[in-house]
Amino acid sequence: MEQNQKLNNITNKKLFLVFIVLLVLNSICLINLAGKNGAHNLDGSYSEANSTELIANVLLGITLAIPFVLALLSAAINIFVNKKQSYRKRFIKTYLVTLLIVYAFFLIRYSMLIFSN
Repeated sequence: MEQNQKLNNITNKKLFLVFIVLLVLNSICLINLAGKNGAHNLDGSYSEANSTELIANVLLGITLAIPFVLALLSAAINIFVNKKQSYRKRFIKTYLVTLLIVYAFFLIRYSMLIFSN
């Protein structure tokens, strides 16, 4: 019960600010990784390391694709969370918490890749 009260005390504004910080840190890590390593695309082509195409694709993925997929996941999770509030309020908080968890995991993973090389 106390954990639920603590989560309710965290405002959406605070969660959004933490998300922005994690997004910037993840972007920096990914640009650093894109500068060191190339990547194979889904069509079989290869993007050279430090190319503008690779960096643009990385930033597009982390700013648009991942949040869209997490919005769908949050919509499914939101069905089971705190039914006393309206769906919209529940969705915003669930979405921000899901974003924070996933982006924190990504930041740890990318940091390990950067420091291991």
